[in-house]
Amino acid sequence: MQLQRLNMDSSWWMQMGDVSFLIDPWLVGSEVDGFSWLNEQWHVVPPVEIKDLKSYDFILVTQYYSDHCHPNTLRALDANIPIIATAGAYKRIKKELPDRELILIQDNHTVSYKGIKMTSLRPQKKMDPIYYSMILSKETNHSFFYSPHGFELTNKQREIAAQYQYDLLMTTFSDFRIPKIMGGRVNPGIENVEYLNALLQPKKIINTHDEPKKGRGLVLKLAKVVFPDYPTIMERKDMEFIHTPDYETIEI
Repeated sequence: MQLQRLNMDSSWWMQMGDVSFLIDPWLVGSEVDGFSWLNEQWHVVPPVEIKDLKSYDFILVTQYYSDHCHPNTLRALDANIPIIATAGAYKRIKKELPDRELILIQDNHTVSYKGIKMTSLRPQKKMDPIYYSMILSKETNHSFFYSPHGFELTNKQREIAAQYQYDLLMTTFSDFRIPKIMGGRVNPGIENVEYLNALLQPKKIINTHDEPKKGRGLVLKLAKVVFPDYPTIMERKDMEFIHTPDYETIEI
């Protein structure tokens, strides 16, 4: 398994076996949630340029929100490459890029593409914000759990997750809170990392969705954020943490 950050937030290139793909690419411009007066953000560190991307067989979009499902980036990527998306993202992409080849992963179901199995895990809550997690596997003993907003698994989802052995857990270490009416605890912090680490027992952990972005709008004015303390995390003996502070390709 190889991977490369494409921005310092939650966009990635990954290769599993001989298949490579992009995850949640946001590589151009700003991202806006609803209206710019509510939330507009920019990367501090410029992302990898689209012309410099390694080859990829498909694009995986895991969330509806613009920092994961970024239409302007998707338009700029190779139009012949299929997009695979969870339910909310699928609906949005279908509307904004109606001519693209698009594959739906239904909630708590699995699809396979080029030998990569992708399982969409939807939280129990019925109201927004809805943050998905994903299990990706080439084989049951070579799997990857992607959880950019953290996650708590239902009993049924635990049964699904227990079928795999995890080379990698990728999740947020940030604690990001806004008023409950606006979404509440957007990123659940180190407690959820500990929960997922104990449950999944991954060989390695990498953090994602922890970029201290610049921005404007009501969300950032009201947000209370604690970003990861990397030196402290790297000293922990209960998790095999890999720090990825740049765009170098690493192998797991």
